[in-house]
Amino acid sequence: MKENERVSDFGEFGRVARKQFSVLSLCLLLATGIAGCADAVSAPVNSPAGDEKVIYQAMEIFPLVKQHVHGSTIVELPNGDLLTAWFQGSGERWADDVAIMGARLRAGKQKWSKPFVMADVPGFPDVNPILFLDAQDRLWLMWYTVIANQWETSLPKYRISENYMKPDGPPKWSWQDVLYVKPGDSSERGIQPGDRFVKSIERQIEEYGKYLSESTDISDEATRRMLDRWKAWGANLLAKARGENMMRKGRLYDATGRYTEQQLGYAYFRRMGWQTKNKAVIVDENRIIIPLYSDGFSFSLMAITDDGGKSWQFSEPLLGAGNIQPSIAKKTDGTLVAYMRDNGPAPNRLHMSTSKDKGLTWSPVRDSELPNPGSGADIVTLRNGHWVLAYNDTEDGRHSLAVSISTDEGKTWEYTRHLELDTRGRSIATSSAYPSIIMGRNDTLHVVYSYHHKDRGGAPNKTIKYVKFNEAWVKQK
Repeated sequence: MKENERVSDFGEFGRVARKQFSVLSLCLLLATGIAGCADAVSAPVNSPAGDEKVIYQAMEIFPLVKQHVHGSTIVELPNGDLLTAWFQGSGERWADDVAIMGARLRAGKQKWSKPFVMADVPGFPDVNPILFLDAQDRLWLMWYTVIANQWETSLPKYRISENYMKPDGPPKWSWQDVLYVKPGDSSERGIQPGDRFVKSIERQIEEYGKYLSESTDISDEATRRMLDRWKAWGANLLAKARGENMMRKGRLYDATGRYTEQQLGYAYFRRMGWQTKNKAVIVDENRIIIPLYSDGFSFSLMAITDDGGKSWQFSEPLLGAGNIQPSIAKKTDGTLVAYMRDNGPAPNRLHMSTSKDKGLTWSPVRDSELPNPGSGADIVTLRNGHWVLAYNDTEDGRHSLAVSISTDEGKTWEYTRHLELDTRGRSIATSSAYPSIIMGRNDTLHVVYSYHHKDRGGAPNKTIKYVKFNEAWVKQK
């Protein structure tokens, strides 16, 4: 999504709930200290910290450009090389010249390769790539093509490569397909009243309304206005889910299989518009879970394959107040925890939900205590069980980009250090956002993110920045 853009249908509904959450992000900032201005030059650091060596290095992947560059992703290849991708062009969904670009960093080298094209549908915007290796060490690139310059017309696609180890240039792709998203039940003759997708949304709208009414510390009048807003938003959401904007002649079936012909909705608008942002997770060696989201619905969904992409199934939707772009952590007992961008009303917090059945169903979406300004975040589960979260650790703006470590599976986040922190004010501050984080060999952490620097005239100059570090760097005093 566009830098600093928040898609929200809530308006005043969000603002009235803000006052009970006024100090957390400030407390987090004060607790972690000032890590330095975004203008500082980063250099390699390898120094002892107790019994563990501190590792830290940062660099720009390519020189600053005037074009829009955003939505980066990174993967470590079997030989230790790094491959990254991002989208680049004259805009986002409005710009038909947007392509997926990539670059390589060979193991042991200090300079990224010259950028090259990873995917490009000429005349259409290609946005938000993700890269990952599956259990067979096949390389996947997923992204979406925006068909009609609106997020609701996004079409997710993927490429697979088994020949990606050359020292420069893009992989050689052996397979490409569209990820056809089909949530809920069949609608061959129209969406039926008992459709699972619709029923799940109905249930979650009611549950989330109850959660809002019980968790706010505001006046009765403000609560009433907030719930009225939620009710109106939910009605619009259900209309989309039921296909009421695409009514056609269909067959309404009863429990005996008999039917009557009448106008019914069809599922086109819930099968289109799904978008990628964060990397896949692999569970039980074979199950691949692709986190998806929809700006049209403003909620999330998981695409799941157990056979390497030959067939797909889809989770129940994860529905809250504007929860999009999920990233998944794994507990030692197998529970999955999704953290999601807050694209809805205040309080501005990363949303979260859990799954105990490997991604098929999810608990009710709730606010976490982690601040979020309407910006992407990404999490990785380390081999030692710790979680590392890369995120904008404020409620307002993308001038502060941090990494936090939890040693107790998200109960607390004891350690935080900033990758970027620019306190010069919104008009000139560098925007550092949309991180992607992975763990590589030797437990080294790798992060790429959008680095949008403004010149003295206020015009942005943009690149993708790369940082590598280890836990010792985050934990050092």
